[in-house]
Amino acid sequence: MDKLSWRKLCMSFAAGALLVFAFAPFKLFLLAFLSLAVLFYFWLKGSAKTNFYLGLSYGLGLYCFGVSWVYVSLSTYGGMPLWMGSIAVLGFASLLALFIALTGYVAARFFKRYIILCLPFIWLIFEWSKSWVLTGFPWLDVGYTQTPSWLFNWAPLGGVYMVSFIVLSISACLANFANKVISNDDIDRKRLYVFTSGAIAVVVLSSFVLGFVQWSKPIGKALQIGIVQPNTSIEDKWKASYQSELISKLASLSAQLQKKKHNDLIIWPETALPLYVQQTDDAFWHSVTPKGTEILTGIMDSPNPNDHNEIYNAALLTCQGSAPKVYRKTHLVPFGEYLPLRFLFNWVLEYLQLPMSDLSSWQGVQSLDCGDSIKIGLSVCYEDAFGDEYRRSVGDATILVNISEDAWFGDSFAPHQRQQMAQMRAAELARPLIRSANSGPSLVIDVKGKVIEKTNQFEITADSFPVQPYTGDTLYKRLGNWVIYLNFLVLMILLITIRKQKNS
Repeated sequence: MDKLSWRKLCMSFAAGALLVFAFAPFKLFLLAFLSLAVLFYFWLKGSAKTNFYLGLSYGLGLYCFGVSWVYVSLSTYGGMPLWMGSIAVLGFASLLALFIALTGYVAARFFKRYIILCLPFIWLIFEWSKSWVLTGFPWLDVGYTQTPSWLFNWAPLGGVYMVSFIVLSISACLANFANKVISNDDIDRKRLYVFTSGAIAVVVLSSFVLGFVQWSKPIGKALQIGIVQPNTSIEDKWKASYQSELISKLASLSAQLQKKKHNDLIIWPETALPLYVQQTDDAFWHSVTPKGTEILTGIMDSPNPNDHNEIYNAALLTCQGSAPKVYRKTHLVPFGEYLPLRFLFNWVLEYLQLPMSDLSSWQGVQSLDCGDSIKIGLSVCYEDAFGDEYRRSVGDATILVNISEDAWFGDSFAPHQRQQMAQMRAAELARPLIRSANSGPSLVIDVKGKVIEKTNQFEITADSFPVQPYTGDTLYKRLGNWVIYLNFLVLMILLITIRKQKNS
């Protein structure tokens, strides 16, 4: 590579790192357009090979910084030494960066004549692919940067991918404008400026108007919902000697909540109880559940006594007058809860000192409700990152709940990035979402995806809030990832057009 290419590589890496600041906790959402426009500008005239390396460099900048919290989990709680944890993070970031690298390669290799038009479509296809390859990792999708902006109002129509597409399209317009001006092409700059600014203005104003659309409607009476944030350390939680103290702590915090105000439901976080469902009985639940309320808590489950390898990360909902209902996690965290490609990575499982790191995944739709008054669409931790799976699993739920154990991430970007995912799920489905996280932040999010209540991190907290259940379907809840299918159709039409032009 020549000197100029190395300079572009460094600038691409810096642009990728800049995109991290568009996400939480920084939320400088305008940086998303600048960051992507820089990369698209470089891609406009690059060869397929050059674009691949520029995209790889951009992706490394984005993911080395954006998912640096992986090191906290592997090193602080998994026992990996510095050198091994650093290599693991770099390898993981490189794998994710490949999706961006391939975007640049495909755009230049197959769509060179229409590259500025095709970039948003191609990027979105690879962003979606990232959500299912090796069970998926849909982290830092560009649509999440817009939770503070009006563009967030597109989420009920097409989910996070619709928001991503709009961000990508605006960035492509900016890159095209910069390319035309800087290259001194014989163009009418005033007309180009008017067209670009006009197109962006139409999108922004449409986004503002969408904010007034009511996608769902209230149903029934408001529920008083309590959130318990015990802030239990990972080191203590799984110690048998600490078990009784932890149970007493959770029960005491819940009793205090119920004493202050009647709660219809009290939520404890993921694996709040370091027990198996099979270790509990009616007497246990009666002893920890304040009178007149229900408890939703994270717990482990081993339903088959003849198969000790069948263990689930689960949740249990008590219902007065009937047996507790159990939800078992369906989408597991790779390397944290299960091992992908076991024949290749079995040594990782043996090396890491992570409790409950080889779990089973439940198959099928599950519902959690206590009659018509409490209908919960539940996700356990990482599951709320998968919008299409979540929308198919919630059924007729009137409130959404996410229980999580974010202590694994320490004081890193991850809990804040996960907050934006929760906001996106609430807006996509037009349901209120309550998030109970062991170390925080715990949240109450309204049907527009706005955070209306938030706890501080790393504090023991117990508080309750009124939450109005909602019903009704958004376009996204009905049709799912229709934006992705439309993208495929557009790209197929363009490919056929390009082939016909070459043959004519």
